[in-house]
Amino acid sequence: MIPMKDYKSARAEAEHVAALLRAALQRAGVPETAVSSIRPLVSGTGRAYVEMGALRLGDATRLLDALPLDAPQPSAPPPAR
Repeated sequence: MIPMKDYKSARAEAEHVAALLRAALQRAGVPETAVSSIRPLVSGTGRAYVEMGALRLGDATRLLDALPLDAPQPSAPPPAR
């Protein structure tokens, strides 16, 4: 079990990042109903996470459009034989 102060610190960090992510998605045009599933989590070891859940395809596309994708894109997989 982790100390309570470590849990609270990790939780606060996860809550902050989750709130920033929700706001960024809303600015990108993702509706509130989709971003409401984003939530903070803290594991039993004290590691902070942000649970995103599933996004509808259109919302995921809006997210991709809002991200700076300067890095080279992976090539498409070869066609199935």
